[in-house]
Amino acid sequence: MSSGKPMRGSRENLMDEDKFWEIINLSKADDPQDQLDNLVGQLSEMTVDEIFGFDYQLDKHLEMSYNSDLWAAAYIVCGGCSDDGFDYFRAWLISKGRDVYENALENPDSLIDVFSEIDESDFPENEEILYATLDAYEEATGKDDFYDVLETFEDNFSILEIELTWDEDDPKTLEAICPKLFERYYEDPFY
Repeated sequence: MSSGKPMRGSRENLMDEDKFWEIINLSKADDPQDQLDNLVGQLSEMTVDEIFGFDYQLDKHLEMSYNSDLWAAAYIVCGGCSDDGFDYFRAWLISKGRDVYENALENPDSLIDVFSEIDESDFPENEEILYATLDAYEEATGKDDFYDVLETFEDNFSILEIELTWDEDDPKTLEAICPKLFERYYEDPFY
């Protein structure tokens, strides 16, 4: 799989976590496409290394949020949640900022407060944010070799495995994880 280019080391030190969350905060918008535009605009003004540093932080936070309890919350609120749907849900969670993200990791049921503040037509997923670094890289460099360059870094993430602690056919297992979300959304999900 090597592109023949020398390995560049780690992306981890190309952007710190505080800078990542600052960029997310500055990009916030009600519409996912607007947030993507804001994010790409910011990132495309940065160095290529900073773009890949942001990409690392995004990947890291997606990986950190890949857990059974958070998937249960997404399943309840969305009326079901596929693998891809969970990716988009976690991207949405990141797009809401550090406090919402960290609170949800600690207690997914805390999302009840977030959902009470948004319009129910705003479905909780943000696939667009997953492409921000690709779009910013292409805008900044005029090249379409993002993934070739990405392969030259040593710290790319792999596909994760997860063992669910709940059963979609046993609603009580979902309710035990997120009782507030379950009470509000299980019978009347966003979708």
